[in-house]
Amino acid sequence: MAAITSEQVMTLRGQTGAGIMACKGALSESGGDLAKAVDILRKKGLAGLAKRAGRAMKEGVVVAKTSADGKTLSLLEMNCETDFVAKNPDVAGFAAALASEMLTDADLANPAESEKAKERLQALAMKMGENMQIRRGVVYAAAAATAANYYVHNDNRKGAIVELSFDGDMAAAKTELEALAKELAMQSVAMSPKYLRREDVPADLVAKEREIYRAKMEKDEETAKAIAAEDGKPYKGKPPEGVAKMLEGRVNKFFQESCLLEQASIRDSKLSVSQAVKNLGAKLGGNVAVTRFNCFLVGIE
Repeated sequence: MAAITSEQVMTLRGQTGAGIMACKGALSESGGDLAKAVDILRKKGLAGLAKRAGRAMKEGVVVAKTSADGKTLSLLEMNCETDFVAKNPDVAGFAAALASEMLTDADLANPAESEKAKERLQALAMKMGENMQIRRGVVYAAAAATAANYYVHNDNRKGAIVELSFDGDMAAAKTELEALAKELAMQSVAMSPKYLRREDVPADLVAKEREIYRAKMEKDEETAKAIAAEDGKPYKGKPPEGVAKMLEGRVNKFFQESCLLEQASIRDSKLSVSQAVKNLGAKLGGNVAVTRFNCFLVGIE
């Protein structure tokens, strides 16, 4: 029998929605006959997802796990079509089990790209009768100078994980660092920042925001001119330096909304997150920094 090619496997997968290993097995069993392989998968109940492939998956669950020694954390988002399926105990159980396995299995560090995880999810999807996907997942392994923590909202649709670094006595500071990390994870879930700091925001996105606000200012100015003309009054307008100041103020507001470190702290709105982090460092006698974060909100980029 001729060897099964990757092209045959991908063709069968595209027609049926079945996983790679299932497609390989069906093609081997059918001697490479595509039509027979489709029938084999149908008999096994594995070809039923193809017709659902285009359906939106805007529901799902977010789960997080910590290793027994507390040094490794995982965060996982899994999607499905309906809230009813998202609340099924089998779905929650699968997500929790996968998040736990991510802590120790390097092949699952990026579960959305793991064929092993996809194959297992497919069996669950067939049982649920819905299109499902592992959307994203991350694993944080603590280093000597870092501490991390997570927060998952009680609706299991929102979660975040935050890592901090500290150059002082980690043993003495760990409890407070983990408390701050959890607080910042809660901040992320509540305020959904997309970036850590303003330097992380793509330059083209900043330019786009600046252009949008400039266009709005010009439209507002045209309206003001029209109103002045109707009232028979001269329109003086704003000086160029005033316009530039307003424009930069709007861009700064965009950064304050989009960047975790620039947001107002949910614990004390008079402080920015960066100042709250700095204050803890002063208390602990060292430098504290937010090194990374991930925030998963079901149905939201």
